[in-house]
Amino acid sequence: MATAARYSPKLFPLRQRTGTAAHHLSKRAVDFGQEDLTALSEKEAVLLLAKLRWGSDEEMPCPHCGTMDSHYWTAKELRWKCKGCGKRFSATSGSVLADHKLPVAKILKMVYSWATSSSGTPSLELRREWKVSYRAVFTLMHKLREGLLRAHNVGFLCGVQELDGMDANGRRYREKRNKPQGGGGAPKPAMPAHLLKPKVDAQTGEILGPPKPPKWDKKSRQPADRRIVLVVRQRSVSKGRGGVGTRIAVAFGETAQTVMTLAKRFISAESTIMSDEDSSYHEFSKHFAKHESVPHSKTFSLPGGISNNLAESFNARIRRLLEGVYLNVSNKYLADYAAEAAWREDVRKLSTGKRLAHLLGTVLWTGLSNWWRGYAHGEHREEELLVEGNTPAKPRGRKKGWKAKPPK
Repeated sequence: MATAARYSPKLFPLRQRTGTAAHHLSKRAVDFGQEDLTALSEKEAVLLLAKLRWGSDEEMPCPHCGTMDSHYWTAKELRWKCKGCGKRFSATSGSVLADHKLPVAKILKMVYSWATSSSGTPSLELRREWKVSYRAVFTLMHKLREGLLRAHNVGFLCGVQELDGMDANGRRYREKRNKPQGGGGAPKPAMPAHLLKPKVDAQTGEILGPPKPPKWDKKSRQPADRRIVLVVRQRSVSKGRGGVGTRIAVAFGETAQTVMTLAKRFISAESTIMSDEDSSYHEFSKHFAKHESVPHSKTFSLPGGISNNLAESFNARIRRLLEGVYLNVSNKYLADYAAEAAWREDVRKLSTGKRLAHLLGTVLWTGLSNWWRGYAHGEHREEELLVEGNTPAKPRGRKKGWKAKPPK
C-alpha cells in the first residue's frame, strides 16, 4: 500500500492567482460597459468621442486651422463650425477615423469590444456581433493598430529595462505541424552526435571530429519568412506593479546591430538593462549604465532581482495573440499586431472605461491614417516595417484599381 501511494499520479499544480487576476475580479475593474454604450444616442456618442479626443465637448482646437475656442455647434449635422476659419468639422475630422460611414455609436461599441479583450478580438467575430462587412471591421481595427504603432510605441524609457526577442512566423508551425510531440511511450533520446568523442580512422590514424552542432549554420537554414519580435519592457519602481512601459520592433534577426538600434531608439543611457545570455547583448555595458544577463540554460532568474521575466511574459501574450486569436498574420503587418500586444500589456490593469479612453485618446491624436485610407480601392502599404529598414512587402489584399464584378 505504501508503494502504491508513493507512485500514485499527482494533480497538475494550478498557477497561483496573480495581482492582475485580483484586479480583474475587483469592482474597480469594470466601470463602463456595453450597456452604457447602448443607452447613448448618436448625439451623445459624438459628444463622448469629442471628450475622449479633446477632453471637452465645448472647447476644442479646430482640425483645419488649430483655433482653440468654443466653436459653433450644429445639432442637426452633429458638427462644429470653426470661429476662426469658418470650416466645419466633426469629432473624427483629421484623425484615423475620418471619413467613416458607420454611426459613431456603433463604432464606439465595436472599439469597446476590441479594447476590453485580453488578447484581441478577430475581425470575423466582430463582424458577426455587429452585422457589418468584414472589410469595414478589418480596416477599422487596423486603423487602431496604426494609431498605437505611431503614437503609443514611441518615446524613451528610463529605469530598469528588460529586453528579449521572440521568433514569429516561419518557425514553430513548420517544425511542429503534423509531428507527434512525444508522450509516455516515447523512446529514450540518444546522445547527440556532436557530443560524442572523436573517432580515429583505423587505416590512416586520422582523428575524425564530431559533426557540426545543431545550431551551426543555423541562419542559412532559417525560413525566408522568419521574423524576430524585439521587446523592451520597463520595470516599475513599485513592488508588484510589473511592467509599466512596453516598446516593440520587428527585425530579420536578433543580431548585435538590431538590438543596439532598438535600445538606442527607446532606452535612455542612464538605464539598467536585463537580458538573457545571448551574445548579441554583450555590447550594452559600453553604452548604458549597467547590463545584467540571466543564463536561461541554468535558471530563470538570479538573486538581486536579475531577470527578464517581464519581457518573457510579453512573448507569451503575443504568441497567444498570433497563434490563438489572429491567425495567418503576415509579416507586412506584424509590427502593427506587436504594437497592439504592447498596448494590451500596458493597460492590463486599467478599468474598462479608462482603457477605452486611453485607446481613443491615443489613436485620435495621430492624425489622418497613412496606411488605411483607400485600402478598399487598392491603396495598400507597400513596405514591411523593420529595424534594419523598411523592406518592400508582397501585397496580400485586393490589387489597386479593384472593382466588384456585377452580379450575373
